[in-house]
Amino acid sequence: MSIYGALFAGVSGLAAQSNAMGMISDNIANVNTTGYKGVSARFSTLVAQSSSATLYAPGGVRSAPLKNVDKQGQLQGTASATDLAVAGRGFFVVGDRATAGVDKQFLFSRAGSFRPDASGNLVNAGGYYLQGWPIATGSTTPTSASTFTGLDTVNISNLNGTATATSNLSVALNLPSTVQTTEQTSDVVLETNLQPGSGPHVSNVTVFDSTGASQALTYTWTETGANTWTFTANAPAGGSVTSGGPTTVVFNPATGLPISGFPPPDPIYTWNNGSSSTIDIGSYGAGITETAAAFSSTSQQYNDQYIATVQIYDDLGNTHDMQLAFTKTAANAWSMAVLNPTLNGTTSGNVTNIPRTITFSGGTPNLINMPPISIDWTVGNTGASASTITLDTGTIGAADGIIQFAGNFIVNSTEQNGVTFGNYRGISISDAGVVTALFDNGEQLDISQLALALVPNPNGLEGRTGNAYSSTPESGNFLLNRPQIGGAGLIAASSLEASNIDLAEEFTNMIVTQRAYSASAKIITTADEMLDELIRIVR
Repeated sequence: MSIYGALFAGVSGLAAQSNAMGMISDNIANVNTTGYKGVSARFSTLVAQSSSATLYAPGGVRSAPLKNVDKQGQLQGTASATDLAVAGRGFFVVGDRATAGVDKQFLFSRAGSFRPDASGNLVNAGGYYLQGWPIATGSTTPTSASTFTGLDTVNISNLNGTATATSNLSVALNLPSTVQTTEQTSDVVLETNLQPGSGPHVSNVTVFDSTGASQALTYTWTETGANTWTFTANAPAGGSVTSGGPTTVVFNPATGLPISGFPPPDPIYTWNNGSSSTIDIGSYGAGITETAAAFSSTSQQYNDQYIATVQIYDDLGNTHDMQLAFTKTAANAWSMAVLNPTLNGTTSGNVTNIPRTITFSGGTPNLINMPPISIDWTVGNTGASASTITLDTGTIGAADGIIQFAGNFIVNSTEQNGVTFGNYRGISISDAGVVTALFDNGEQLDISQLALALVPNPNGLEGRTGNAYSSTPESGNFLLNRPQIGGAGLIAASSLEASNIDLAEEFTNMIVTQRAYSASAKIITTADEMLDELIRIVR
């Protein structure tokens, strides 16, 4: 009888609308859930076979969930570098535990609110750990994979930046073409060996005063005790000196190198023509030593206009100041000497002193002779290994390094590739999914390559608690790709994907569902009244 069929059709309507109401309630409840993908009710008819073409057998209706996993949610910016969103196709690969093991389960998720746990593992609000291919020095990560082999939890703990010694030094500066070969001296560098027990020693040097006139200077070394000497800058002939010492210089008996007192204070000279100069005293080559070998001393003078100071690093991360001293030897010809580096004002290394020259034609170099700089750091007792630094002073015929034009001595740029030891200060994640550790010394270290999982039918994935999914036969087999490769989307750092729920649409659907439920209930009450009327016929 169709009345009974109507009852069952009304019951099926109640069940279908109840099911739909459950989906709507879940959507509304998760409207603020990061990466949540909504579900909607899909209704289909139930057809009952009639016994006759003139009769109708009501079947009713049923509802099934239609997942909207492939629908993109809006990206929202955040202040956290570990908040991630996928713009486009793909899912983060996550694990239900941080450590590897046969019982570790890999899942997929669009919920990218990752934060480091107590061990530094990146975990999202659902308790799932972000997975990536670890990046090791000298190795490459997969571009694509069909298994989870090689994936590991992204961990940002215990990251430190190592120190790197300077191995390349680039210098760009202008040497004034109008300068004469004799200019006022501002720097004198010595290479001296003192022989204990052999009496006072004198180092001689010729310098130029502010008028360009040459002046003879002497420095006296006087032994005052075991491994102890005084250094005195003597007055020039017909002139005077202040701050000339004597300065006590103490040597290490094991190495023969000074441990205090050198370099001395800068002497201030008044010359016999009334002009005055302040001259800085330093060392070069083997530096200042005290050994049993015979006394020897050589010296060089430089003008401040021709000195460029650069910073370099040893392999332990110590920062040293090193001066490049340029002297004009002839028209369009210059020599460059590398002075011994200093650390906190004290000589910290010995530079092997070899000729370095550069000649010019038309303001650009036509001949460059700049062999590498070799530095022995044992004088500074830092424990650093010896350094070899390749010099880049420009290209022959080009104005990309050291040039010679009229004007002032100007250092345009100095660049070197060394860094001091760095402390971890954060991470950055690129569009391509590369997780990079950042250090306060400017160094960067790539630690992991994120993978995005692609499936043929995202709506066929099985949902898991915590806003994650697992693959099913309906979803098809997964494929892991790097972001932006093979149809995978890109990674948006400092962003989160919002729920793809439209709250206004859900409220509208809820009203429609409520009305449809009431209508199905009315079918049942009406059919009941009809049956009651039928029963009263026999009374």
